[in-house]
Amino acid sequence: MVGANVGGRTVVAHLPYQGERRRLRAVLGLTVAIMLVQLVGAWYSGSLALFSDTGHVLVDFLGLGAAYMALCVVMYPLRSGSRFTYGLHRVEVLVAIGNSLLLLAVCALIAWEAVQRVVNPRGVVLAPMLISAVLGLIGNAIAVWLLHRGQTLSTRAAYLHALSDMASSVAVVGGGIGMWWTGALWIDPVLSLVLVGFIVRHAFLLLWESLGVVLEASPSALSPVNVEDALCRIPGVSGVHDLHIWRITPKEMVLSAHLVIEPGIPQDAVLASARQLLQERFGVHHVALQIESSEMAEQWQCIQCRYTTPLGS
Repeated sequence: MVGANVGGRTVVAHLPYQGERRRLRAVLGLTVAIMLVQLVGAWYSGSLALFSDTGHVLVDFLGLGAAYMALCVVMYPLRSGSRFTYGLHRVEVLVAIGNSLLLLAVCALIAWEAVQRVVNPRGVVLAPMLISAVLGLIGNAIAVWLLHRGQTLSTRAAYLHALSDMASSVAVVGGGIGMWWTGALWIDPVLSLVLVGFIVRHAFLLLWESLGVVLEASPSALSPVNVEDALCRIPGVSGVHDLHIWRITPKEMVLSAHLVIEPGIPQDAVLASARQLLQERFGVHHVALQIESSEMAEQWQCIQCRYTTPLGS
């Protein structure tokens, strides 16, 4: 991340986000091509399954567009003195939540349609259905490959959308082959239900992580108790309270705490040791620490700070 002040604006070059945007642009182009191919194939073959999959691709196209817009907003340069002191990074979290809910809704519709097809099987013209589905599968596989190393929540949400599209294509291709080989029309909807279960699990995981960021929960891999214990072991530190660890995005952690030091201990040395510990051991680089004497902590009742939770309890 490189920053500069240009014309009263704080211009920040988010190099990782630029790479994510390039991937999303490529996937958006692929998604449009897939959607058109499958729409023509569904019209020609009369396949409701392929038509439903095309609608699924359309919904995912909207989700990808929202993810791309979120990354554009994150990179937007803010004016000096803006009220958004952390920037607009959490826009991508909000988009990830919306995409997760949208994906769950699409999965519910696919599951409902699959149940209907189990009860009332319908025949289709298999050749155009298979050709369109295979082309869609190839395109979706490329999209998944482009997005599978995404770092932001927006790109990960887009990856899940692409994965769900690929799963749908697999279901359509597998169902078409199965129907052509055996004549069993129930294969397509049953396979769709299995794949929907796989997608729903990943959508819930993404939603849970996104909600954790919004609710300012500490990362699952970083225990506040362990952080407090490590800070207390710094020479000259007699206590730690009002410790908070939260995330602006899943990759950007922030920590604040009050450190109670023993009399005669240089404050700068304690701050330097604490920052080095938090950066090297826990990977937290955005740190705000307040140094206090035991008398000050007792006088201002800092140990009973409003939002402090006893970590050891």
